[in-house]
Amino acid sequence: MLYVTDTHILIWYITGELHDKVDKVFKSAEMGESTIFIPTIVLAECLYLVENKKIELDFNNLLERIDGSRNFVPASFNFQVMKLLPEIKLKELHDRVIVATAKILNAKLLTEDREIRESKIVDVV
Repeated sequence: MLYVTDTHILIWYITGELHDKVDKVFKSAEMGESTIFIPTIVLAECLYLVENKKIELDFNNLLERIDGSRNFVPASFNFQVMKLLPEIKLKELHDRVIVATAKILNAKLLTEDREIRESKIVDVV
């Protein structure tokens, strides 16, 4: 199974604060049973939050863990994603990029964001 994570869900995973349903998805990725794509814009948001002291996180360690994993895969903000943005009608640009990434990868999106869930643009866990 393929998934894309948003920033909040990734941070909650790192801090051990995930809800059971989403925690099971991450555990399945840890066991090699599924793949979680992490949009590079999510990683950029994590860096921003670390630099502005909103969260405590070893950002370099996070990048190393992702780099060494086969089931946690960075997904670039590329031209294919860019071309989808005009049709993704959400307020936040970051959310549009994340949703477009999920749409392109035909993956379920891991998010708690109400606007994204209610938009029904992609399947959400």
